[in-house]
Amino acid sequence: MKNPRNELCPFCKFVTRLARLSPFLSSEYVHLLRKELQTLLNEEGNQTTAALCKHWDLSPELLQSLLIENLPEDFQGVVDGDTIYTTSFLDSRQLVLRAILCAITKVTPISTIQKRVGLTTKRFWIAFDNLQALGEVPGYLVGSRTSPSCAYRPKLYDSLVKACVMNQFRQNEFLQISTLKTLGVDAKALEEILGSVNYKNLKSLSSIHVSKSLLEQCVQTVQEELQKSGISEVRAALHPLGLPLEASDEDLIGEKVAEVEKDVSFAEGFVFRASILAEALKSIDEQLVKRAHAEVDRLEKEKKQGGGGKASAKAQQQQDDNDDWGDKKGGKGKKGGKGGGKSGGKSTGGTTSSSTASGSATIQVAEEELENWLRESKSVPEEILTVAVERIGQEATTTLRKKIQEIQALQLVANAASSKKSLVAIGAQCRQLYDSFNTFEAATTSFADPLGSDLRQYLLKTIGSELACALLSYANGADNAHLLKEKQRDETVEALPDALRVPIRALFATLKSSEDGALDAFHDAVYDCSVPSATSLALRKTDKKGRAEVGAKLCTELREQLTAQSDPATTLLLAVLYLLAHAGRPTTASGKFVAQLVAQIKDSCSETVFELLQACQKGVVTCIKNKDDEVAKEMLAENIGQLKEAVLQ
Repeated sequence: MKNPRNELCPFCKFVTRLARLSPFLSSEYVHLLRKELQTLLNEEGNQTTAALCKHWDLSPELLQSLLIENLPEDFQGVVDGDTIYTTSFLDSRQLVLRAILCAITKVTPISTIQKRVGLTTKRFWIAFDNLQALGEVPGYLVGSRTSPSCAYRPKLYDSLVKACVMNQFRQNEFLQISTLKTLGVDAKALEEILGSVNYKNLKSLSSIHVSKSLLEQCVQTVQEELQKSGISEVRAALHPLGLPLEASDEDLIGEKVAEVEKDVSFAEGFVFRASILAEALKSIDEQLVKRAHAEVDRLEKEKKQGGGGKASAKAQQQQDDNDDWGDKKGGKGKKGGKGGGKSGGKSTGGTTSSSTASGSATIQVAEEELENWLRESKSVPEEILTVAVERIGQEATTTLRKKIQEIQALQLVANAASSKKSLVAIGAQCRQLYDSFNTFEAATTSFADPLGSDLRQYLLKTIGSELACALLSYANGADNAHLLKEKQRDETVEALPDALRVPIRALFATLKSSEDGALDAFHDAVYDCSVPSATSLALRKTDKKGRAEVGAKLCTELREQLTAQSDPATTLLLAVLYLLAHAGRPTTASGKFVAQLVAQIKDSCSETVFELLQACQKGVVTCIKNKDDEVAKEMLAENIGQLKEAVLQ
């Protein structure tokens, strides 16, 4: 048997048939198998049972019974499942594993290491455990052994990471969060690496950790740029520092600067002082003056054309867009102008004196217009132009209105001083206002309290206030009392002669009273102001015939206004006031009274009109509360159209 493999293979089939019949032959055959197995193992180091069955043309059962189960005690190998290893092979694989573990310097998946070692999972972990028991594993496992993501993390890697992080922090005083994630360093590990003192002084931004001193340097750098010109772009200011900052990090630094600096704001990557906005507003003063003169000319033109009252009412409607239309108690709604000022003024013809003031109070500087002005003035960088528009928009509007009022006041003073006709006009206005006041007051008695008392109180605060200002203008000789602030008005009153000062002061005092006798006190004060020793206007309470004339005139004017009106809320209020005036109950009111006044009209209008009034009132409230509800707006517009048609027919 010089070549057992060649001699055994042809003999296998024959021996297989005789194995159970001849113990002697079986023993000899098994001996040959053992001998060849040892040869194969010495050559390869391991053999699988499947390979042996194929090599010897044996069934797995016969190989198991003849060879595997009868291996001698001195067999230098290990049977592991369907694989037979030599001890030297396993020892060599274990040494290979040891060498690989010692050579690895980064976190490596166990599957990769196992593939390089060339062992089954079971034998791999046996070899790993043997090395671990001998203290030959210079690292540790990350994750469960049964997990596909199980990895080996060498201690050398931890040392390298620690050295890398420490050196980077010492040199740069910052650590990028993305780098730490790549290195697998979490907050706890970072604290262990840096030490508690350094870690506590570490300031976290969006994408980077920086030392406290470096953050202070960043803030100081931006502050220095800010002091030079009052404005600083954070990105440009920090660029010389060479820090890998993202936009979110720069925003945090900018906000930090705004916190520590007084009167400094941050927006759109810029920090800037409030003085920048003040200078921006100052730079558009010329445009504001031009706009103010243009608005004054427009208001004067409307006034001369008789449209001042309408413009005023429309402006008041926009100003009081959030009036409490659904408050049936007439409680906390703002003083309404959705037709209330319009109806009262038109009934007297006296709102022309206050139309320009009301108009100027609602004039605004549009954002686009302000943006164009600032861009032309080049007072703020283009990057923060939008921010500047938002910040100074309201102030620009206030300045514009103030300039308009100043121009109006100067014009009124000049007009009053140059012509005595102004006094005649003011006197006529006073008479018309007082006639309207008496007409409205008489109508309020037809409403039960508390509605009647609320309407009288509203009448006193509106028409009564206009009459008081008109009397003051007449006494002062200048039609500007409605433009004066309270302090200026009081100073004007105090400058009057005693015969005028005392009754006019008492008249304004009644406007602030909410007591039951306020109206009587108001009438007494009006009488005192109109006696020969005061203004000689001889204002008297209107009789029934005079009230009827005022009511008829008011009814005509309300119809005209209702016909021309398109705003749903104002249209509803005008319709209510028109129906009341048509029924002989002329009233001045604001939006907050609509719900209560609608109930008063039920007996003086058709059922269709009443239902439309209720539907429109609910629709107005819904649209005010839900301004983006397009369906509600369409339904309201349809109902308003039907209401106008029904009321005006």
